[in-house]
Amino acid sequence: MRARVDAALTLDAREVPPKVVERLCRMLSFPNPAFLDRLRLGLNPGAELETVCFVEQRAGELRLPRGAIHVLRRAAAQDGLIVACEDARVLPEETLDVPALGLRDYQSAAVEKLAKVTQGTVVIPCGGGKTRVGMGAIAKLRTPTLILVHTLDLAEQWLGELKDKLGVEAGLIGDGDERPAPVTVAVIQALVRWETSKLEAFLGGFGLLILDEAHHIAASTFHSVVDRCPARYRLGLTATPDREDGLTALLDLFLGAPLVTVTHDELVAAGVLTVPDIHSVETDFTYLYTGAEDYAPMLAAVASDPARNALIVDHVAREAHAGHVCLVLSGRIDHCHTLAAAIEAEGVSAAVLTGEVKRAVRKELLDRARAGELAVIVATSLADEGLDLPRLSRVFLAYPGRARGRTVQRLGRLMRPHAEKTDAALFDFVDRKVPLLRRHHLERRKLYAEVLGVPASKLGTRKGAA
Repeated sequence: MRARVDAALTLDAREVPPKVVERLCRMLSFPNPAFLDRLRLGLNPGAELETVCFVEQRAGELRLPRGAIHVLRRAAAQDGLIVACEDARVLPEETLDVPALGLRDYQSAAVEKLAKVTQGTVVIPCGGGKTRVGMGAIAKLRTPTLILVHTLDLAEQWLGELKDKLGVEAGLIGDGDERPAPVTVAVIQALVRWETSKLEAFLGGFGLLILDEAHHIAASTFHSVVDRCPARYRLGLTATPDREDGLTALLDLFLGAPLVTVTHDELVAAGVLTVPDIHSVETDFTYLYTGAEDYAPMLAAVASDPARNALIVDHVAREAHAGHVCLVLSGRIDHCHTLAAAIEAEGVSAAVLTGEVKRAVRKELLDRARAGELAVIVATSLADEGLDLPRLSRVFLAYPGRARGRTVQRLGRLMRPHAEKTDAALFDFVDRKVPLLRRHHLERRKLYAEVLGVPASKLGTRKGAA
């Protein structure tokens, strides 16, 4: 069997025996998270399919994700068939004039392996230098590069780092801008709105594709763009590859197998990251939770509980007055505004950072925090990914949650060293009187212990208004 390798793997359907097609469909099918979510909520699945399949059959062709080459070979081998590949990936003749970039050993190892195997994912905790790996790949390969991100804040960070570290004035696609360049940073939501022929012509101009926060590849907006990019090299960057929806395998299918995986322990031992203290602060919040239908009302009650909010404000104000830069995280915009107003009433400078805040204002707030001029940022999940604030020394989890990826990201925010940061601590507000929320906290606590390499029994607990 022959397979053309460009943006994806394409085979002539006439050359693929029906048994191999059936085998591929089985091997490349996964439970549909949307279907399972509706079942869990007691809803009719409606038009949602029970599984999602990444084998596309159209116009006499069979199309698979590019990283599925090993799956294809295994499926073919069971019928005694060998897959011959025609390499149609793009590597432009243009060569970038960029300087070499100093890298740590694990960063250099990732870049060298990418140059050899052409695609894959790099897993490095927050603060370990994922962006630097990406820039190291650009400096090594010297080919026109497209960097895909999912927020303007991440785009701004990449633009700044490329200018500072490589002297590259990168182009930008997003927020109304369409400034392509040999190195371009593109916000994925802007690209998916492009007409197909325009998008494919644009994607065909790059030899290296970098996907930041690569665990988002499972979203159709992400893999639909990646699956159209024929760049010879693909690099995924993530701190949290494991997806709770069961679609972790899509990283390999669309981006390739892991090139390098670095743990928190390794970075702490190398002095790259610091180890924060964990403080569980018990609240007196109560709620009669009887089933899934109570979940949303319960969260609304959490955010509006005066005593609980006062407890959070007391802890934040105390740490801010002691000179710490603080990040307070909530899942609700109204809760963010309530907390920020109460913190400011305690004589502490505080600002809200949510998706409603304009891009220029967000940049100004983060610049003030980096300079030590803003003591407290109260934010939604907007701060879970891509927040570059090494001075940060206190994180407060003011809202219930248990998502593994977010928990790791939040812990990682504290672990970046800074000359003016003497210690770091995470304060987790625990609603122990609600059994469901207590279980969620125990899951977070187990994850803290796993990430930090310490027994859960060593993690601190504070009672009430301690």
